[in-house]
Amino acid sequence: MLVAMGISACIAITATSLLAQEKPAEKTAEKAAEKAAPAPGGSGHSHFTKIPATVEEIWQAIHKQQGKLVSVVNKKELGEAHDHAFAIRDLVKALPAKVAAEFRTKAEEGAKEITKLAADIDKSGAAGAQKATEANVKKMGEAVIALQTKLQPGEVKK
Repeated sequence: MLVAMGISACIAITATSLLAQEKPAEKTAEKAAEKAAPAPGGSGHSHFTKIPATVEEIWQAIHKQQGKLVSVVNKKELGEAHDHAFAIRDLVKALPAKVAAEFRTKAEEGAKEITKLAADIDKSGAAGAQKATEANVKKMGEAVIALQTKLQPGEVKK
C-alpha cells in the first residue's frame, strides 16, 4: 500500500512538472528575455516580465507600467514601486535586440540609464523616502521619453 501511494505521488509530481514546462518550440532568447535578475539589494525574489514580440508592443507595455508606477507612488505604496520599475527596466532591456542595427547603441545606452534609475527607485522606495522616490520616478519618465524620441517608430524594425 505504501508503495502504491509513493508511485501515485511520483506520478502526480511528474505530471504537474510536465504541465508546468514551457512549450519546447519557444525561442531560447525569448525565454531568457522574460526572466529578470533578482531584485538588487537581496530582497529575495525575482521579477519576471513578459516581453512582447514587437517594438510597438514593448512601448505600450512600458507606458502601461509607467502608469502603474506613478499610481502606486502617488498612493504612497512605495513597496510596490520596485515591481513596476523593474518591469520597465526589463522591457527597455529587450529593445536593443529588436531595433535596427544603427539604433542598437542608443537603445543599449538608454537601457543602462533606466536600469540605474530602476535600482534607485527600489532603494528609495524600500527606505520609505516618498520625495526621493517621486524624483526618481520623474527621472525615469524623462529617460523613457528621451529614449523613445531617439528610437522613433518609423526608425525601428518591428
